[in-house]
Amino acid sequence: MDDQTSPQRLYSWGRSRFESQPAPVAWASRVLRSASRNLGNFQEVDDALLLAETEERWPQAREVFDRLRRRSLDQNAPLNEEQALLFTLAELVAKVAHNAAGIRPPFDHDSGWRIGPVAHRLITPTDDPRVQVKLTTALGGRPEDV
Repeated sequence: MDDQTSPQRLYSWGRSRFESQPAPVAWASRVLRSASRNLGNFQEVDDALLLAETEERWPQAREVFDRLRRRSLDQNAPLNEEQALLFTLAELVAKVAHNAAGIRPPFDHDSGWRIGPVAHRLITPTDDPRVQVKLTTALGGRPEDV
């Protein structure tokens, strides 16, 4: 079934996953933590995790996002494809925290909807069953399961 992971299906699945969360920033943080364990140590990603896990820090999300973006675009220390996805995921987590804090201007309203699809893209190429299980558990399932 080719349409099982089509971009539109993944986006719809991601929207459903995000909108079903009673604590969306905490969920986003769990997904990022699960993804980050095997992709290297990056202070910027750690900052996004600390941000998401501490509601009082949510107003600092724009600064964390900016640091993530600068690092992800740094041509002097390029990221591999999986690391780039990790940084995209961390940026989305910062956006969700920023929006949850009610700071103006908000990031895109659908930032949280893209967390599931980006995390799914991290699950798909890995042959490490531990990573697959951790991310699938954090997400609350995979698009193929619905």
